[in-house]
Parts: sequence; structure tokens; C-alpha cells
Amino acid sequence: MRRIVTNIYSNDLEKSKRFYMDFLDMELAMNMGWILTFVSKENPTAQISILKKMDNSPLDNSAIFLSIEVSEIDNWYKKAKQQKIDIEYPITNENWGVRRFFIKDPNGATINLLSHLK
Repeated sequence: MRRIVTNIYSNDLEKSKRFYMDFLDMELAMNMGWILTFVSKENPTAQISILKKMDNSPLDNSAIFLSIEVSEIDNWYKKAKQQKIDIEYPITNENWGVRRFFIKDPNGATINLLSHLK
């Protein structure tokens, strides 16, 4: 695993932006309008993503979910299939440069496994 990112839903992205930048002194690494990713200035693998709450999201907006960046995403997908883990969102190349799929952990938390496309 390369990193694990906590994801938080927000009804007010601008308020979240001010909090993470002004109070926690994090850098805004990505702003796609519907997702903001903040990184620690001291440790760029320490990250938090804030997502705009949307009704049409493939994720349950009330659930906790994690993003875990891995190498060899297709091997992880194959392993999930072999172990008969429920795939919540099929493996997909997203237009923002990641290949990912979602599974649920035994506690109901959604895990977004992803690799960056080259």
C-alpha cells in the first residue's frame, strides 16, 4: 500500500477549505469542484479528502469510507473476486486518472481501492 486517505462528506466545501488550510495549515493539492484533497506540508502522504455530498454518488453519503492507493490494482480486484468479496463499484478507469473499485469491509465501511493511471 502506498497511502490511506480519509474521506469526509461536506455540505459546505468552502467552509471545509478554510478550516483545513487556515486552521490545520494544510495545502490544497487537488480541487475538482466536487472533491478537495489536502496534504500535510511536512508529510505529503498524510492527506484528507473532502467530498461534496451528492445524491447520485455511487457511495452511501452517510457511510465512512477510505481510499487506499495500491500498486497493481488489477491484482487486488482479482483477489477480491477470488475471495468472494462483494464489489460495490466495478473496476473502472476514471477520467481524472485513476483506476479503482469499491468494496465493503465487514463493518460496512466502503473502501475505494485505487491506482493512478500512467
